[in-house]
Amino acid sequence: MLSGEYNFLVDNMWLAEIIAVILLIIPFFLFFADKKWIFGFYVVSIVANLPLIFVMVFGFSYEMIIALVIIAVIIRDLIRNKNLLLLSTKESRAVFFSLCGLLALNLATSLFNFSKSAFLERSFVYLVNVFILIIFNFFLINRGRLQIIRYDFVIGALLIVLTMAIELIYGYNYLQVGRLRPAGLLLDPNVSAFALNLALLLSFYKQKRPNSWTNVFFIISRILIVFGIFMTVSRSGYVLALIILVFFLIEHSKKKNYFAPLAALFMIVIYFIFQKPLAKTWDNLHLLLDLQRIFPRPSPPGPSGPGPALPGPILAEPRYELLKAGIKIFLHNFSLGIGIGNVPPAMEELTGMRMNTHNLVLQLLAESGIFMLVMLLVFFYYLVNLIIKSGRKERFLLGLILFAVAVESLFNHNLLNINIVYLLLAFFLALNILYSKEQTALSFAQIKNRFRR
Repeated sequence: MLSGEYNFLVDNMWLAEIIAVILLIIPFFLFFADKKWIFGFYVVSIVANLPLIFVMVFGFSYEMIIALVIIAVIIRDLIRNKNLLLLSTKESRAVFFSLCGLLALNLATSLFNFSKSAFLERSFVYLVNVFILIIFNFFLINRGRLQIIRYDFVIGALLIVLTMAIELIYGYNYLQVGRLRPAGLLLDPNVSAFALNLALLLSFYKQKRPNSWTNVFFIISRILIVFGIFMTVSRSGYVLALIILVFFLIEHSKKKNYFAPLAALFMIVIYFIFQKPLAKTWDNLHLLLDLQRIFPRPSPPGPSGPGPALPGPILAEPRYELLKAGIKIFLHNFSLGIGIGNVPPAMEELTGMRMNTHNLVLQLLAESGIFMLVMLLVFFYYLVNLIIKSGRKERFLLGLILFAVAVESLFNHNLLNINIVYLLLAFFLALNILYSKEQTALSFAQIKNRFRR
């Protein structure tokens, strides 16, 4: 982030304090409501990274508060109903346990090249993320709740777009900085682009009988989300958004074969009608956003606005050098890896850059060695197997979710540490479970009866 949503909140601490107090109160009010509200709010807070504001003011974990309230809600429902239900399939259990094995292997191999602070931090992150996966598996026991996740994912994305717009306006008009890459509360524009793409993807999951207001809401939301992705100026974000839109355009055209040509014709007509205003808007956007990194121009598009000082073009990250260095680190630590937290120092020795590999698979191989490759292949096999064994209608969305995460893993080494990925995985597993004829139910009442016998 070049300007700073963070700077805006620091400079307007009174606003951050008001928001933080409201965030503190909300979970306790939601405890007395139906549990869909606290789970929905948790989705919004994860997607939009609302805990950042809370931590700025109070200095302790907001997720811990929400987690405790959710646990209290689950216990309350258990006492009321004297039962707790967990649905699964053979395929979903295989994915879950292979993921746990992958995370455990990453931690276990790091004991041989131990970095205490990095190990403890990663362990805590994994525990929190597995907790998210488990509690949402408890929550997603009917198809209506998939719609709750869909709605709240999109609402969280709209909050990201709102905070990005605030950041852009504040950075340009008050901090006097141009060519920005706003990221909102997520702080990293690439992570923001990924989160927005996931929201765009889930927005296409349709209910059986959508009403006209629902359709209008999601159409407007998709337009705003795509614009938010555009503001991040993220290469991987642009590629992923384009792929998602093309795939859904093709899928929708199967049902309505006139849709794709009409959409293309509409865009062409709009371009020719508004060619001059669009060209002027594009020039202005080059002043506001760092579009030079993706759409380079030989010279600035014209005189700058009043005040903002435009920095020179930022060179693309040397990902190829990081990739080569990551392979060297893996080969030099072939059996057990270099350990969690030890990749950046090793990378600095090879490239002069204290960075990670920016590639999830290579990062895990560098940290945990050749055994991690076996575990990754097992995990990927079970993911693909789950998609194949799912219903015909669900395969398209499941396959696209897996493809989106796979594309992002080529650019982001940190995916297993991001809680939004585990939230998405809970949705992914639920799509398989709730539409499967071979689902199994494990209930608290069954366990209690077995012990009585």
